[in-house]
Amino acid sequence: MASWTSSKASRGFTLMEMVISLVMLGIIALAIGSYLQLGAEGYVSTVSRERVQSQARFALEKMTREIRHAAPNSLAETGNCVSFYPIHFAGFTLSSTRTTNVELVPTIGSEAEWIAIINDDNLALAAGFGSAADYAAQPYKIGRVDAGPDDSGTVRVSVSAPLDNRSPANRAYAYGQPVSYCLEANVLRRKSRGSSVAIAEQVSGFDVAVNGKGLENNSMVHMNLTFQDSRTGENFSYEHTVQVINVL
Repeated sequence: MASWTSSKASRGFTLMEMVISLVMLGIIALAIGSYLQLGAEGYVSTVSRERVQSQARFALEKMTREIRHAAPNSLAETGNCVSFYPIHFAGFTLSSTRTTNVELVPTIGSEAEWIAIINDDNLALAAGFGSAADYAAQPYKIGRVDAGPDDSGTVRVSVSAPLDNRSPANRAYAYGQPVSYCLEANVLRRKSRGSSVAIAEQVSGFDVAVNGKGLENNSMVHMNLTFQDSRTGENFSYEHTVQVINVL
């Protein structure tokens, strides 16, 4: 009797007990794995959404900064593009007389900075332009800039043709080559001087409307930017309005 008890006590798990244990361990491991997978997918989806939203914030901020300082009446929208002429310097002309030597008081850019633009042969002068086509023609190319008479704080700008000053407030702007933001194959690109830089990806829509063209008050640019998260399939729409601060 004692021998039988010792043999019973030293015996291991039965096959049925091992099978049951393995099944239970498999169920527990599957539950833990599903929980971890769900958490990982949630994290990846959150990161993907944040990446899309970060691109949207960056794109809107960059376009806002540039469009706010566009030359008045230089904005134009075409399909999925918005284009404008950026302002480098500005000032008030002292006379509306047609002349190739325009004297003005700098308001954007110091006297020294105005004089230094002789090194940039892509700048032209605008005074009361009414459309983007006027800017594209560049009728008044800047040749050189000199200091005004008697250290008056003014500058004398030499232009390629007698300036037809149509600005009600005698404002003049030195502007450069056009800048455009266009949607191409779900990529928002900034184009200028022959270069093209990707600003944001996963963009499914870019609609622009410009109001106030031809008026003396500020133009308003309404933008609707739509992103689609390629991972989650979610759409994010951003409506934004930019006020152009420069006027005629």
